[in-house]
Amino acid sequence: MSVVTPAPALSVLMASDLQRYMESQVPLHNGGDKMESAIKKSKLEQLIFKNFPKVLKEESLASLGDRKEYVGSSDVGGCLRKAYLDKVEETEYDMATLIRFERGHLSEGIVRKMLKGLKVVEQTEVKGSVQGFQLKSHIDFMLENKDECVVIEAKSVSSSIDEPYESWILQVQYQLHLLKINRKKPVRAYIIAIDVNQGWFKTFEVEYSDILAQVALKRAVQLIIALKEGKEPEAQEQLYCSTCTRKATCPLLNAGVTEIRGDVLQLAKELAELHKQRKVLEDTFEAKAREMEDFMRGASIFKVRPNDSFISLTSDFEYSSIDTKALKAARPRLYAKLLEKFQRNVKTKGHINIK
Repeated sequence: MSVVTPAPALSVLMASDLQRYMESQVPLHNGGDKMESAIKKSKLEQLIFKNFPKVLKEESLASLGDRKEYVGSSDVGGCLRKAYLDKVEETEYDMATLIRFERGHLSEGIVRKMLKGLKVVEQTEVKGSVQGFQLKSHIDFMLENKDECVVIEAKSVSSSIDEPYESWILQVQYQLHLLKINRKKPVRAYIIAIDVNQGWFKTFEVEYSDILAQVALKRAVQLIIALKEGKEPEAQEQLYCSTCTRKATCPLLNAGVTEIRGDVLQLAKELAELHKQRKVLEDTFEAKAREMEDFMRGASIFKVRPNDSFISLTSDFEYSSIDTKALKAARPRLYAKLLEKFQRNVKTKGHINIK
């Protein structure tokens, strides 16, 4: 029988006790100007790191099949080079990326509840073929009657958006085309974008477009030819470039790179590492700031002082502005006249950008 010894009360812990405890948990290595820490993984964490990727891989094979054997909708919507390499090589994702991937499944679960009560079919598989290579798509949700089929695609986002991304449109057009040739009836779609952190969602209706469907099919053919010839397609910039597992060898990102050595290389490494840490801290800050804002609004509190800092809740405000993009499209001559008379030139200084 194991005995769990309760931790001593914080009030009776001495500074030396805390120091010994911290050293037992986080070994410290003095590296000159930089102090590094390596946190030991508990047995549970070791199990999670081993089990989680395995479970996700098994679930993917069970629900989507071997994605190396067909061209899917996500392949045509994203970077063809990444899609190619993911099919010819094994892909290893870190734990953070795998957890981010799961947000998509969380969004699907939310949409499932949104559609409860409707006659929804989930994970409808539609197929086709080009040059002897299989085309396949798994539709998140589908409503079907004798007159039409309606696809409902769930998408996870990290902030609100006004328009669906181009990659989403190509994915959905690919799905609609395969569905159309399988069902022989009119098709259309909705995309439901969800930010699970902020509780935001928005729907976008997508009509079938033969032109866009052909663009998606053309990209599928490009990928198929590349796979048959064993030649990488050109890389294309995507929103996920900074987290792509293929970015180290990406010709697009490596274009214009200057080799550096010595102190400059060390500085660049430290800058890149700090950028990663800042991103984590910014995400944590935003989450806690939203939580604090919700509390202060609910309690009608406008200012607090946790230590030597002050946290204030500013008042809501509204303002009106001119949609210059819409003005240019609707009244191009008026837009040109106004621009000529009232334009101002803005000079922006170049800055460091890290991907």
